[in-house]
Amino acid sequence: MEKDMPIFPQEIITSILVRLPVKSLIRFQCVCKSWKNLFRTPSFIAEHLHHSTRQNPLLIVDSDVSGCIPWRLCLLNCEMEVSEFENTHIIDSLMSGCFYCCNHMLCKMSGWLYSSNGLLCVKFSRNSQDHLWLWNPSIRVVRQVPESLNEPKYFSVGFGFSPIIDDYKIVKFFLAGFSVVVQAEVYSLRTGLWRKVEVGNLEGVYDLGCGAFSWNGAIFWIGEKKDVEVHNKSHLELIVSFDIAGEVFTLIPFPTLNSADSCYKRLASFENKLALLFTSDIENSGSWAIDLWVLEECTDPSRERWSWAKIYTSTPNPCWICAEIIWRNEIVCLVEAFEGEEGKVVLCNLTTNEFKPFGCSSRPGILEYVESLVLLDNIHV
Repeated sequence: MEKDMPIFPQEIITSILVRLPVKSLIRFQCVCKSWKNLFRTPSFIAEHLHHSTRQNPLLIVDSDVSGCIPWRLCLLNCEMEVSEFENTHIIDSLMSGCFYCCNHMLCKMSGWLYSSNGLLCVKFSRNSQDHLWLWNPSIRVVRQVPESLNEPKYFSVGFGFSPIIDDYKIVKFFLAGFSVVVQAEVYSLRTGLWRKVEVGNLEGVYDLGCGAFSWNGAIFWIGEKKDVEVHNKSHLELIVSFDIAGEVFTLIPFPTLNSADSCYKRLASFENKLALLFTSDIENSGSWAIDLWVLEECTDPSRERWSWAKIYTSTPNPCWICAEIIWRNEIVCLVEAFEGEEGKVVLCNLTTNEFKPFGCSSRPGILEYVESLVLLDNIHV
């Protein structure tokens, strides 16, 4: 007579399951009803996301910007192994055109893409109409975001998550001439509704572009504002911050940068601080370098005093080089091509200051991604 199978405590079973990839958990839903229900509980989803975040892969979007070749999503893991998404046909069926990367997202007249905790916020245009979708490719769930209260011709989008209120929100700026912010609306995944929010001190802010960056319960954009204290009406570069929980906008001044007229800037996070990656030309050398600035914690209750510190400068590079994202203590950089050559992607190590090949096709779109079980109200395609 066979011995009975050992029965493990539920705590041990759960501790094992939260460490498995989503693909395995989807298969294990058919093991028993209790497991299927477990995988849908908020506590399990949150714990699985905590473990999955440690893997911290990159999402690579490779496409022919001419529009002749469909877009392709891949994942790059810490071993520099590339694997292709298995279900991109879900979004392919909704979209026309392809995408290229711009400011931590994909940007073309046909679409944008943002990532937060495994959810992708996708904006695309079809028949002159803009549509927003939320997509969790790990569990193959997609949901169309309802139309906002106003549908202007020009707008800018941001997407992020707040652990304080356990909610994902989309911010939509409505833009007037010269991309000036005139109004803002926020969509809550929890309520499924849009609502207007006060733009407050955003009056006169413009050129937010398409480069939203989400981190630590807030969404950030790089923008500009006219300096009213200067007679020639020069322009101040700044960072617009949106607190997802409190729905409040804050303006953060830039650090004092050199070569401001010829730089390339990206927002990132480094050592749990908001960071700014800045490409500068080294005077009279014909070379370029990347500076890394971090924003120190603001202790001023009025939020009017901010302190930046430059903590890193890369070795000079003979080509124009632009930093895109910080990944595993390395900066993912796009390097401009020499004449007759293609541009390439390299990794700049923040410890050794060495450049090395990235190991993927030339100049793809790149953003952070993590597998998750986050639900979208069970709307499946």
